[in-house]
Amino acid sequence: MIKSIRRCLTVRALFRLGSAGLGVLSLVLLARLLVARELPTLRMSAGPAGTRRHTVTTYLCEQAAQNKLVINLLPSAGSEACLHLLKAGQLDAAVISSGVKVPDDDDIVVLGATQLEAVHFLIRGNMAGDRPLIENIRGKRVNVGERGSTEWLLAREFLNFARLKAPSATGPGDVIPTELGKAELLERAQFILKADTTKRDALVAEMPDCLIMLASMPSTVVQLLVEAADYRVVPLPATRAFLLDNLQDSHARTTVIEREFLEPTTIPARCYFAQSSYPEADCETVGVRLLVVARRDVPARAVRPLMETLFEGEFARRILPRSPRELATPFAIHPAAEAYFDRDKPLAIGPVVEWASKGLSFFGAFSAGALSFYGLLRRKKIRKPADYFAAIRHIEQIARGASLDAAVPSQPSELAIYLQDRLLGLRRDLIEDICDGRIKGDQVIANILSLINDTRRNTPMLSGQAVDLRARLLRDDMATKHAA
Repeated sequence: MIKSIRRCLTVRALFRLGSAGLGVLSLVLLARLLVARELPTLRMSAGPAGTRRHTVTTYLCEQAAQNKLVINLLPSAGSEACLHLLKAGQLDAAVISSGVKVPDDDDIVVLGATQLEAVHFLIRGNMAGDRPLIENIRGKRVNVGERGSTEWLLAREFLNFARLKAPSATGPGDVIPTELGKAELLERAQFILKADTTKRDALVAEMPDCLIMLASMPSTVVQLLVEAADYRVVPLPATRAFLLDNLQDSHARTTVIEREFLEPTTIPARCYFAQSSYPEADCETVGVRLLVVARRDVPARAVRPLMETLFEGEFARRILPRSPRELATPFAIHPAAEAYFDRDKPLAIGPVVEWASKGLSFFGAFSAGALSFYGLLRRKKIRKPADYFAAIRHIEQIARGASLDAAVPSQPSELAIYLQDRLLGLRRDLIEDICDGRIKGDQVIANILSLINDTRRNTPMLSGQAVDLRARLLRDDMATKHAA
């Protein structure tokens, strides 16, 4: 009795402890749901300051602040520098040019795509003419952009494609490259515009003869350069040939431009102006899509408000971003971005579609096998015209006594009925085969029916001969046995 009471008390104590533990766990989970965790601050870069790319990214950061996401925008040399900073963990997100590939970038993922930047070829006004662009810049100073920027990578690709060599230890080269960044070019253009007439010509003479610049349209830097130094925007020769030559090594241990992610685009006529508008006609050139990328380990609670800023609200209406699912990019999509794009999709649609697909595949395979097996059995049951001719011949042999069978009646009247029944059965089978389409051809059907009718008319006469022949054969057989 005492043991039973102790056991009951122990069970009650354990039950109370379990209930209290579940209550504490419920309160903890409820607190995590109700108490909003603070969003982490993201470190982001969009290249050098003063560019339209940097301005648009600044606007993105301001809009993200309305979604309670703080982003610190840091300057950098360009896309290559941003990718290296992302790999080193010094940045959480960046706006880079699509197609720029650095080694070991598996931890970098894409969130979205924004504007399309165009490659601007600028040459001095006194160099613009009917001569080909390649001949115009041969032996001239060509600005390839700041080292680490997308311009610098693209400029090397353009010069190599045009068979223009840079200076090296083996020779002077075909062009004289300079590496002025956008910030320095912008500062020089502003200084020229503020200088008086006596100093302006000297400052313009110090500028490069040709500039290769990647910028969104219209570009503030390009506009100032056109106004300050009388540059002209010219089309890029052989744009489509350059884009089709896309067999670069994507596994190289150095930074490369993968041309399959570049796009053809056009700089509209009269996009920039000084004393007159330039270019005078549409300029075909290469376009580079801007991508918003991030590290794979950026938490989903920080990616979600960034995605809402990109694809919802005022920023989305003005910049018109695109989903990375619509474009070919060198990077995988962040899992939190995938979840954002699938936010309106029913939760069960994926498993249901997969189950239905597997079920239909199994049903299709089973149906094909069943139909094949049914066709095989059906072919075995189908009678051919030769089968009918053989059956009629066998009945005639029975009627003539050439084929003896123990099941065949011995009396002439019974034998005649037996043979008539066999012939009627053949005719019935023939009619069924004709109705089912298994026997075709009017002449074939007429021949079979004619043979059946002739055999029916001759059956009574032949049956008597068959009985006499059978009796004679039986007497001969008995005589042989008696003699033996």
